[in-house]
Amino acid sequence: MHRNNSWKYSIGSNKILNRGVFLNGVKFKIKGANNKIIIGEKARLNNCEVILLGNNCTLEIGGGCTIVSNTQFWLQDDNSAIFIGNDFTIESGHIVSTEGQKIVIGNDCMFSNDIEIRNGDSHSIIDVNTKQRVNPAQSVYIGNHVWLTAHTRILKGSQIAHSCIIGNSSVVSGKLEVANAIYGGMPAILLKENRTWNRYKL
Repeated sequence: MHRNNSWKYSIGSNKILNRGVFLNGVKFKIKGANNKIIIGEKARLNNCEVILLGNNCTLEIGGGCTIVSNTQFWLQDDNSAIFIGNDFTIESGHIVSTEGQKIVIGNDCMFSNDIEIRNGDSHSIIDVNTKQRVNPAQSVYIGNHVWLTAHTRILKGSQIAHSCIIGNSSVVSGKLEVANAIYGGMPAILLKENRTWNRYKL
């Protein structure tokens, strides 16, 4: 696709909506109907891949100072969605939404390299007694101004409050409800309160 876009592209009932977007080495694989990809003005995507396998799925990436590099967005099953706010940066990652659930990421988030966010397991875990599946997908919510440091993993059902820092190689598997805090570990736990972060060394 052209490196500086200000237009709408349609593949059947699927739509890619761009306005003043910089795309470099971005690949799209879409299988299904009525899917939408919306990328905000001035966003820059480098060496990314977008895979949509389902119907009525939505990927929305905000604009502004957004820079997304070396990241795969994967939406599978009908009605799955990923919503990302403005002024978002990520160095590399794998963000996966399945089973009609959501991943919601707020404004001004900074994600380092090797980030994985999943709202489902992609395979079934079965109770041997009841023969029923016991691991449905669950939506993920990440607040505004959250910093995920390198190698962080965010699992299904997780929630992260505003203005938090998640330590290197942490695994988030629950609700981190205290804002302005540092969390870390496997699973991530509260380490320090009354902390925030800045993109620049002050």
